[in-house]
Amino acid sequence: MLISKLDNAELDIEAYRGQLGEMARELVARLPAKAGEAAKLSTLTNYLFAENGFHGSRSDYHNRANSYINEVLDDREGLPITLAVLFLELSRRIGLDNVAGVSLPGHFVVKYVPKKGSEQLIDVFDNGKPLSRAEANDLVMSYTEAPLKDEQLKAASKRDIVIRMLQNLLRLAQPQESTADSLRYLDLIVALAPDAPLERYSRALLRLRAGDQPGAKQDLKWLLDTQPAEIDLERLMELYHSL
Repeated sequence: MLISKLDNAELDIEAYRGQLGEMARELVARLPAKAGEAAKLSTLTNYLFAENGFHGSRSDYHNRANSYINEVLDDREGLPITLAVLFLELSRRIGLDNVAGVSLPGHFVVKYVPKKGSEQLIDVFDNGKPLSRAEANDLVMSYTEAPLKDEQLKAASKRDIVIRMLQNLLRLAQPQESTADSLRYLDLIVALAPDAPLERYSRALLRLRAGDQPGAKQDLKWLLDTQPAEIDLERLMELYHSL
């Protein structure tokens, strides 16, 4: 909700928190007494995707609205990551604690880890469809041309999720050459992940474009001191000395 408020200062966060609370109450009312994990998962999946029609945005995927949780609630469509955030939040509110987000390259999914049995990937962009390891590998291959690695299946932290949502908005702002929007997202990403060299470098260039030479020089100095492998240090040095 705070990400949504970045671009919509008038957003009434409490109203949407109330809506989430009402959804959780409706879910609890559908659960049998002493419902187990499997029953909670099935009820949640049916409630979101069959009863309420939440779905992945396919015809208008790159619309910024899909990155804002309030608009996902209003329109009932969103990106894999925003639908996953909704799924995870409602899971938590009904006591289904063994679910987590998984930040696969190109496609965010949910992971359910039962107390007994194997973990199960869930594609919330595709109506909560179970996703096999082979299908997840195919998804990752389609984006990266490299096979799925075990470490890519680890649970994403809340910080990871917020950063990825901001990176999505940053990618949408860049083709429009919106320096102010891009800097707003980059400032937050760097605040949350201060050791992210590519974002530091991008921010340095954008600060230069915006006329903020002291800010650009500060980012370049950090990069020169850190010397990340991903950045051309010779080019950095030239740019730094030009300032």
